[in-house]
Amino acid sequence: MTEVHLRSARPDDIGFIATTERIPGYEGMIGQSSEERHRAGLTDPDRAYLLGIDAAGERVAFAILCDVADAHGNVSLLRVAVSLPDQGIGSRFLREILRWVFAETAAYRFWLTVLPDNARARHVYASHGFVEEGVLRGAFRFADGRRGDLVMMSILRPDWLGRLRSACE
Repeated sequence: MTEVHLRSARPDDIGFIATTERIPGYEGMIGQSSEERHRAGLTDPDRAYLLGIDAAGERVAFAILCDVADAHGNVSLLRVAVSLPDQGIGSRFLREILRWVFAETAAYRFWLTVLPDNARARHVYASHGFVEEGVLRGAFRFADGRRGDLVMMSILRPDWLGRLRSACE
């Protein structure tokens, strides 16, 4: 099992990000943006584009975080995707994202939304300490125009610190 390390995305990573978010099967679970939108996002001081890098130095995942400078300490995960699903990369990447959020920002609360039928993602989030907070009814618009609910999940800084301490004991 290889480790996944983080680095900030650069303009030359946009192709990887755009390709990864368009992997067949992802279209119904994560959003997609144009390369131009991603380029603009890279320069937005309130966003963070993070890449997961494996031991060989290959890009294996990406995440887009929003509200990294939120005055209330609420950072959100807009999008996360791995290039090779079902290999445990997503879980290792999420661990590093959590470490980054709580070490590099003033976040008190890190939150996300996930489709109710995305059981795999919900399980991974819960295994890292995220708690389901409720349902946002009709908040997601699918490509075909249908509407769907989203489940909101979050983890608080004290909860993350407690999990970190427990893992070190």
